[in-house]
Amino acid sequence: MTITVVLNNEAAEIVERQVSEGRYPDAESAVTAALTLLDDAMLDLSDVDAEAIRHMISDSDAQGGELTRAEVSRHLDAAIGAARR
Repeated sequence: MTITVVLNNEAAEIVERQVSEGRYPDAESAVTAALTLLDDAMLDLSDVDAEAIRHMISDSDAQGGELTRAEVSRHLDAAIGAARR
């Protein structure tokens, strides 16, 4: 299947840079790789363990309600990773 896509200047510059630096042989390969990464990164909310999130919130409340952004990110990553296994 062939689909024609028009990129904005910023996206086109990224593709051109990736190709000119030799990372990809052509624009199609660069865009395909980007779309594959995007698809792989998609989060299916059914993967999220709601009980683990509730536990994280309870832990935060027990500690005075203060978790740093890094701690929240670490807890979420662990919950999502566990759900994907």
